[in-house]
Amino acid sequence: MSNNIDIDSIIADSKIAFIQGKYDEALVLASKAIREDSKNPDAYLCAGNAYMSMTNYEQAVEQYKKAVECDPENGDRYFHLGYAFSTNGQPAEGLAAFAKADELDCSPEVIGQLYKIMGMLCFEMKRYEDAVLNLCKAERIIGIDVDILQRKALSYGLSGKLAQGIEVANQIKLLAPTQYIGYRIAKELLLQENREEEVEKELDRARRFADPCMEYFFDRVSLELAKYSLDAEEEHLNEALKLLNDALLVLNPSVEEVVDCYVNAAEIYIRKEDSEMAINCLQASENPAQSYNERFSVVKVDYRQPEGAILRPSEREIERAIEDARRKYGDREIERMGMQNARRITENRPMNDEALTPVSVDMNENKKAYKLNPDEELNYTKEAIDKIDRLYVSAYSIDNDTAKIKQYASKLVASDDIQNQYIGKYSMAKALKDEGYEQADEEYETLLKFLRNASIKDPTDLMAVSFRVQCLIDMERYDEAEDIASLLSDELKKPLLEQINNAKQKY
Repeated sequence: MSNNIDIDSIIADSKIAFIQGKYDEALVLASKAIREDSKNPDAYLCAGNAYMSMTNYEQAVEQYKKAVECDPENGDRYFHLGYAFSTNGQPAEGLAAFAKADELDCSPEVIGQLYKIMGMLCFEMKRYEDAVLNLCKAERIIGIDVDILQRKALSYGLSGKLAQGIEVANQIKLLAPTQYIGYRIAKELLLQENREEEVEKELDRARRFADPCMEYFFDRVSLELAKYSLDAEEEHLNEALKLLNDALLVLNPSVEEVVDCYVNAAEIYIRKEDSEMAINCLQASENPAQSYNERFSVVKVDYRQPEGAILRPSEREIERAIEDARRKYGDREIERMGMQNARRITENRPMNDEALTPVSVDMNENKKAYKLNPDEELNYTKEAIDKIDRLYVSAYSIDNDTAKIKQYASKLVASDDIQNQYIGKYSMAKALKDEGYEQADEEYETLLKFLRNASIKDPTDLMAVSFRVQCLIDMERYDEAEDIASLLSDELKKPLLEQINNAKQKY
């Protein structure tokens, strides 16, 4: 009896340590309890919880499995096991464990989360009708929950029930009227049905009623780029740049969001074949805090500055742009109506001026302009670094600056991503050829062999095939290029054949 009391005390201490965030200590105590009683499910539960918080999901799975073995008729044990499976990237096993938990019944604290996670797993596994069913069960227990509503709306849309998805999106708007999420989900559902005109109306509703956020501006930019892909009108690219500029002026962006804006602007300038501004934007993305704090503008100013300088508008232009942007995105129809009502009340009930608090013009003068912390450390992901290097290659290719192309292509060659390696290797070979390097053809042959081996290893790697065609075009081996291009779908083949024909005519 005293032994059981000691074990209960050890388990209680493990739980206290866990709650205090002392996961190592919680694990030591749980392990001690397991040594004292290897059949105690709560001891394994404590160990599993500690491993989960330490992101050691495989060990967490093992501990929860042992808890199930010790207490196989307890649905909560299967819930914890299912959660660990799901977190460890094993959705099918997680769903099976959750189903068993549902069969055995769980405690009231767990059952709502059980259905919520089951719904999310079904969503990830593209079982959308099952996702809706489980999310509706979760909603009945948990109540109104934005996470549940989001998945529900998207599940309805992806299962072909657009009207129900839009209804749920509207529920989200009612629940969180100033947040963009409801509008964004409605936009995604409409896009799925290729209803572009209604997408634009939805984004306009978001502008009028939701608080501005970076996701809204990026979605507007995506819409402009989609329009450009249809009609090739440069006004869409200019509007996209203005939207990115507005985002930087209106919001208090994080350093990561600032980098995203600069990189997106660089991509747009490459489409405009404006290498100077593309490079300026990329350089700004590598020094985001300094560039943002010094008012670097992604919209090209209408005057020239000395070579190498970062283009910036004047302070007066900046203030005017900020004022215009905030007026545009700060106006809300509801706020306008509220102010109108307030004026009507004041008109109907005149007050003595002495009762009103005076508003001075300089009340906001002490408010400091938002700036990024220059000392904040920004860790670029490998994907972000590769993207910036790719854009540098594209920007310098516009000017045929082979030295710079080789500099950034060499970085892509060292990338962990095989497709970035293709871009780097090809750009390097092309730059050497453009420089008149005598052994350029040998570089191309080496690259062709590399690409052929990649195609053998993975026949679905269409990028390798496309680069093989591109190499053969550069080497003026047009018949071989046409033979390989013919293996591709019409969508991929058509631009390559046009390129081959254009190269033949020049030859």
